[in-house]
Amino acid sequence: MITENNKYVLSGAVQTSRWFQRTQHTQTDSIILKDQSNVASIWILQKEMGCNTLDLRKKETELNNFKKILFITDRIVTSNNFSRKQIEFVTQHKSDKFNAMSYRYTLEEILQFSNDKFMNFSITSLVWNNTNEDIFAVGYSKRNRESQDAGAVCCWSLKNPVYPEKIYEFDKPILCLDFSKSNANILIAGSHEGCIYTIDISQEIYVPVVINKEHLHNFPVWSIVSFLQKSFTSDDEFVLSVDGNGSVRKWSLISKNCNTEQMSLIYCGIRNEVNTGKTNKFNSTIVQNMPGTVISFHPTNKNTYFIGTKIGFVVQNTIDNCNHYDTIFMAHTGPVYGIKFSPFCSSIFITYGADWKIKIWIENIESPLLSLSYSNAIDDADWSPINSTVIVSVSGAIICIWDFARKTVEPVMMFTCKTGVHFSLVKFSKHGNNIITGDVNGLVRCFHISSMPSPSFLLKNSILTALENMMSSNQELVRIIRKKLLNK
Repeated sequence: MITENNKYVLSGAVQTSRWFQRTQHTQTDSIILKDQSNVASIWILQKEMGCNTLDLRKKETELNNFKKILFITDRIVTSNNFSRKQIEFVTQHKSDKFNAMSYRYTLEEILQFSNDKFMNFSITSLVWNNTNEDIFAVGYSKRNRESQDAGAVCCWSLKNPVYPEKIYEFDKPILCLDFSKSNANILIAGSHEGCIYTIDISQEIYVPVVINKEHLHNFPVWSIVSFLQKSFTSDDEFVLSVDGNGSVRKWSLISKNCNTEQMSLIYCGIRNEVNTGKTNKFNSTIVQNMPGTVISFHPTNKNTYFIGTKIGFVVQNTIDNCNHYDTIFMAHTGPVYGIKFSPFCSSIFITYGADWKIKIWIENIESPLLSLSYSNAIDDADWSPINSTVIVSVSGAIICIWDFARKTVEPVMMFTCKTGVHFSLVKFSKHGNNIITGDVNGLVRCFHISSMPSPSFLLKNSILTALENMMSSNQELVRIIRKKLLNK
């Protein structure tokens, strides 16, 4: 039925449809959008590019891990073989209360530290680590006219006396060593060509750094000592060195340009000459450099140091004084090989040298309190850390133990090693019950001391009483010594 409202929109042949939409397919598919992500790492890039760097690093890492495993295994096996000796080394001295007056000394060789690579090297220095008592560093030197000179530094551990923990080789002999006072992992070494090296023993692979490369003087550095000096904000660490030309220099461990020449060891004297052809006599002045041999700092006054020379003088000076030295006195008639302060009295020290004598001195007195004579040059000596009157020394193949509270004419004990051994240094262990020696054949020996006398309760009074008994004829000197020691 056609109504009035829709008669004009009715579909028909002459009219269009009322819906204008149509559907028609195209010749392409519709575009479909999709979110997608991917991860590209260095490992994937290295693998896709075919680079072998990672393979080399992997092999190097595996090799280092294998070395660590082998090192630990070697230490475990070595500890099983030397466990009794190692326990004996760390065992502290036990005194015999029922035989307190006995002073028998017995030396027993318990450990040897050697490496076949350095068997023909001479041991020039040995220092204990400041933090780890099981670690000590040894300096090696080889001087040969036919072959090239060489040197080395080895870090040994009591846990492994068969093979060193670290080995550092040099093309020149190493003459002296010292550990840093602020960083126990930093080792300082002085060489025969005048270089001063710093070595970080905590690193797996480390190249020694020369701190005086820009101020090299090509004279042998015979002694170095690390010390702390106060600045405006903190304590800075420096190294004091003495060389074969008599120059005393201060070096900084931080800045390579910090170089201070403390002083030059110069001897000015008068030589009396007699002209046999004529009747007149005249004097001439001697001015010459004194090659330094050893440096030792005062144990309590850290600003004061002592230097031994090759012509027998001992020079006392302070760090702040760079123009001249404070005191100089003749200690020996030959080269001074060492200066060691007593661990129980900071005013008393010993000097020893090529004139066959060990002399005991007190600070600011230019005459020795006591002189211990032997039949050969004293190559090295050291104070006992548990007995104030006991000193150990080495001369050739003989180890001597002195106790000047009981005997001063000769040592209380002499131990002769086998033929062909020549000791170059000796040190007490930190517990005082062992002696460490080094020889010219590259061998470090450890001797255990047994049957030692019981140390006195008041060690400072013990050394004072012993010196007073030896100088009973000079009461004025005894009074001065007692006044000095009691004021400390």
